Amino acid sequence: MRAILFVLVMLPALLLYGCVEGSSACEKDSDCKGYQFCNTTSGFCQIAPGYCNLDSECGDELMQCSSDHICVFKEGRCRFNNDCDSWQVCNAEYNCVAAPGYCDEDNQCDSNVEYCDPERHVCSPRPGYCISDSDCDGWETCIVETGRCKTLDGRCNVDGDCETWQTCDIKTHWCAAKEEYCINDNDCDDWATCDLEINRCIARQGYCADDNDCNWWEFCGEKSHRCEFRKDHCDSTSDCGSWQTCVQHRCEAKVGYCNVDEDCVAGEACNQITHTCQ
Repeated sequence: MRAILFVLVMLPALLLYGCVEGSSACEKDSDCKGYQFCNTTSGFCQIAPGYCNLDSECGDELMQCSSDHICVFKEGRCRFNNDCDSWQVCNAEYNCVAAPGYCDEDNQCDSNVEYCDPERHVCSPRPGYCISDSDCDGWETCIVETGRCKTLDGRCNVDGDCETWQTCDIKTHWCAAKEEYCINDNDCDDWATCDLEINRCIARQGYCADDNDCNWWEFCGEKSHRCEFRKDHCDSTSDCGSWQTCVQHRCEAKVGYCNVDEDCVAGEACNQITHTCQ
């Protein structure tokens, strides 16, 4: 009988204070959830002011009750600009839309070269395209007419950006001379200079690259890169031994001297120390 009486007494209070589904009995606020308070009159937890449990409790058709039990605007809806993201404004239909200078769809940009950057919400060049030099790498420039980045003179991304005798250094993005070619004298050894017509290192005056750069009676010294006389060859008598004379760029034995046994009469041999026949 006492239990029935308790229910009859508490029922009006439950209806009056609108206890939510799942409300539990309480004696103090800490007995309730974070978005509730303890109604000590009814002895049950109730929704606290500023919180909600149902969309209808928000009192605004543009709002809904979030999982945190707070009334928030439905996605994309608003009353004022401040209800939208920083790059949006609230239009007359109470929708958040892109503000001037911003975008939320690709079709709001120049479809030929741009797309809407989903993070910055501004029209940006599509990969491989540009609007200004700042959209290109440091070794490139933007060709506005085509919306494409082009490498600066002497710079490159691939070998095809360079001359046929060059290769692309992918670390520096400079075109470098292929082996045995040159751009300037820096690509050549000390004894050579860069022939800019053929982009090849050639011997400087007074030096040689190979025997072809020398006279027939000379050869190109491997270390010195100077034309040196072949053995027993000369330009003048001073290039020969004291027992020799220079005849048509050959060092020939003077009269009474010899170079080889054949310079002596039969039965004699050429002494290679005295260069006399004995």
